Amino acid sequence: MIAIIGSGITGLTSAWLLSKYYPVTLYEKHSEIGMAAFGANHQINGNVFEFDIPFRTIKRDYYPTLFQIYDKAGIQTRPVDYSFRVESGGDPVFGFRSYSMFGANFGMPTFDSFRNEKGIKIFYDLLRFYANSKTDWSKENAPLSIRQFLEKNKYSSEFINEFLLPTFALVNTCKTETVGGYPAETIIGYHSRGYAYTPQETARFGTRDIVNRLVGDIRNIELGAKIKSIVSRKGKPVIQFESGEKEFEHVILTTQANQAYHLLGDDFAKEKEALSYFKYEPSDVILHEDSSFFEKRDVSLVFRVNEKFDKPEVTLDLGRIVPELKGRNLFQTWNPHSIPPKDKILKTAQFERPIVDEKTIFGIQGLADLHKMESRRLWLCGSYSLFGIPLLEAGAKSAMNVAEIIAGKSGSELI
Repeated sequence: MIAIIGSGITGLTSAWLLSKYYPVTLYEKHSEIGMAAFGANHQINGNVFEFDIPFRTIKRDYYPTLFQIYDKAGIQTRPVDYSFRVESGGDPVFGFRSYSMFGANFGMPTFDSFRNEKGIKIFYDLLRFYANSKTDWSKENAPLSIRQFLEKNKYSSEFINEFLLPTFALVNTCKTETVGGYPAETIIGYHSRGYAYTPQETARFGTRDIVNRLVGDIRNIELGAKIKSIVSRKGKPVIQFESGEKEFEHVILTTQANQAYHLLGDDFAKEKEALSYFKYEPSDVILHEDSSFFEKRDVSLVFRVNEKFDKPEVTLDLGRIVPELKGRNLFQTWNPHSIPPKDKILKTAQFERPIVDEKTIFGIQGLADLHKMESRRLWLCGSYSLFGIPLLEAGAKSAMNVAEIIAGKSGSELI
């Protein structure tokens, strides 16, 4: 029997892949499947809509594993309008719009981007970044943070501090300063993919559809699981619950690294050492109806950079992004610089997100070495556990890697 702890995308992927071959039990501490645990229901014109918190988008050029799984599981996606504007100190500095015509998707900067000196500098450096950053990075002989790389290659302060780092702070929902310390190759690999435009997509029927399709064949799901710790007994992992304990052939721990650390007993000293290298930062998100956050609704996202705050405020216009809302005032704001009136707030949530720094590679390598050991029974995976940006793709890919080892099959065979 296999126990999978945690039901975010990593746990769901692990369970979906392995339940075809083994009896699997999926454990989740919340009363809802983890990936859908923070959604919000809201009634509009007599119809109940469920909104994902956070609103998730993916791109086919950066999420190949996830799209393979979605396609095989019958999870439909659709392109979304992810046009945006960046404001710094209250003034617009750069914008980008996405378009769809005759089934083709493309994007281009807004005309307003060329009406100010900052916008022109950002546009010029953006083109240079797409064209040259991979080649420039290949010439480096020592590790560099993305800020060090950009400053060494003489990118403008406007591009660094008022565009690239703040917009990436949304991608990984962390402080702008933290982004500046990311290894350069992680961000170069995500952002510099040539001039071809790949649209953002989202699940056509929301996160609920993803969850339902991935757990459809899993017979044993225990929500509200009260797990105290995981110990090793005669080489096999044992989960200790508040009400007793149970032994498994394999335990796949897909929680956050910091949560996994505290679940593991002293028998897993090497695992805990590897997990100690992964750090997290909190982010707040509010689902609300306050239109003052989005007075000019000509784009779908607004980034607001303010030197008084360590994170950009990012507001999504769900009324524009989700066609079924038909322009209704409904917004999702990450790390708000001000709080909407109470009667406009529908739901608030706080998340922790893994960050990447110069020490993260030691944790990643440590986990990789542990997973190569013979007679391995405890597995640690999640978006944090692979080198690169800790997003849904890394979570799904890390689950795939573990499933391949346990089942002795290739990813294509598993899917």
